[in-house]
Amino acid sequence: MAARKIGPFELGDRLGVGGMGIVYRAVYTKTGTPVAIKVLSPDLSDDAQLQARFEREIAILKKLQHPNIVKYYGGGKFGAQRFYAMELVQGGALERLLKEKRQLPWEQVVEFGMQIAKALEHAHAAGVVHRDLKPANLLLTPEGTLKLTDFGIARDTQATALTAAGRTVGTYAYMAPEQIRGKPPVDRKTDLYALGCVLFEMLAGETPFSGSQQGEVLMAHLQEEPPRVTSLARTCPQWLEDLIFNLLEKNPDDRPYDALQVQVALEDGLKSTTQATVLQPTIDGGPQPGTAAQTGEKPRKKKRKKGSKASLETPFYERAWFLGLCLLLLVGGVFWLMQPLSEAQLIARAEPLMASADESNWITARDSYLNPLLKRFPDGDAARKARDHLDKLEMAQAERRAGIKAKSLDEADNEAQRLYIEASRYEVNGDRISQLEKYRSMLELLKDKVNDSGSRPYLLLAQRKIQQIEAAGTDSVDRLAIVKGMLDKAEEKLAASDKLGAQAIWRSIEKLYSGNQELEAEVEQARARLQGK
Repeated sequence: MAARKIGPFELGDRLGVGGMGIVYRAVYTKTGTPVAIKVLSPDLSDDAQLQARFEREIAILKKLQHPNIVKYYGGGKFGAQRFYAMELVQGGALERLLKEKRQLPWEQVVEFGMQIAKALEHAHAAGVVHRDLKPANLLLTPEGTLKLTDFGIARDTQATALTAAGRTVGTYAYMAPEQIRGKPPVDRKTDLYALGCVLFEMLAGETPFSGSQQGEVLMAHLQEEPPRVTSLARTCPQWLEDLIFNLLEKNPDDRPYDALQVQVALEDGLKSTTQATVLQPTIDGGPQPGTAAQTGEKPRKKKRKKGSKASLETPFYERAWFLGLCLLLLVGGVFWLMQPLSEAQLIARAEPLMASADESNWITARDSYLNPLLKRFPDGDAARKARDHLDKLEMAQAERRAGIKAKSLDEADNEAQRLYIEASRYEVNGDRISQLEKYRSMLELLKDKVNDSGSRPYLLLAQRKIQQIEAAGTDSVDRLAIVKGMLDKAEEKLAASDKLGAQAIWRSIEKLYSGNQELEAEVEQARARLQGK
């Protein structure tokens, strides 16, 4: 019997079946490279919406390039059959490992958790919410690397929604309350809730909420508190249980800010627990690594030479006074190490972290040094510098949030974010004059909100943008020419049969410049074109 082929791929055995497609083991015949092929189920090939969703999954995978996300190799249509090729992960799914082991050591859970958080951080930064994070969608290589897969129901906040508002999609055992209710809209924190469910399951051997009926499971997610992880996994550190409870908060606002924060918390928790484990035997006076008490060997007696005076005396390093001195020095050293850092030490340790380009270092600086500094020395010499560093981090996070919101259909978190996004839209067209006006107006409107934690970073961002625009100058900016250029570009897109692209430009002109008397004619032209005139 001839092997079945689709395009340049020879299909092998079936690896799995999802809601939309079937995944096969396959070989790329030109090179012999093993791959996995996902094929849209034949009975779904005539469904236009499912075809669009399949194409959306391909588009998502194309832009996600990360070691913890399956690689996309290419795809297309073979006859009436849609398909795409991706990386073949030989180790099977995490689900299979959990069926074999049931519970995993907490250290392994932390390692897997960091890998999942890295995959989510990359996806979320690209505007993608997975919506179906679970062990079956986490593939494990023989080397122990986890790879997130199956973006079939993922939401791309940068594209048009394919799921009706309020519709529930996902897997019941891992669904966040907002995913069940359909409000507020799902976002990155929905995936963080699912991550909490997965971490819980890896430790406890069961999901946090269960029931004989699907409705019972859904109601448990909405109303019940999860059981204590430490009651089911005795060796689980308290900090890890606390983090999981934080991820499983019913209110998305009460969960960690993003996957990067979860990753940092896991790294710091693992580091602190490891250090405590090494130090504890020393403090307790217990056996040290490599000693007879630890290895189980019997201590060897020293042979003494007969008639020797030394043989009749105890060596000095075994005498009580020497051992007592060593103990005193050890206790003193531990006490010295446990002393809180001074203000100068705190800021000195924070500075190199804040000078780095890695935002995870900034978060470490904030949690370990800057916040403790301001708590203990609110009026100290380094307090102003610490607040400036915290502003830097908050501005970076706020700018990222605004970028995600600007590309999605979600409402802004607050008025400051809304006005900042509105002003930023002019930057795409190079209209620095309108940008400058909007930022200045924003600062005037919200001048009483400068100390509000939600508004402050956006006001600081606006101030920075104003300084940059003023430094670059606006004399050479011709706002009328910019808008006329946009209208010309829209006509070019229409002539190239890109009606949607043209309409997007016309809507942008109408939204950005409506009410501007100088550009009233151009706005009316855009409106007329939208009406098909």
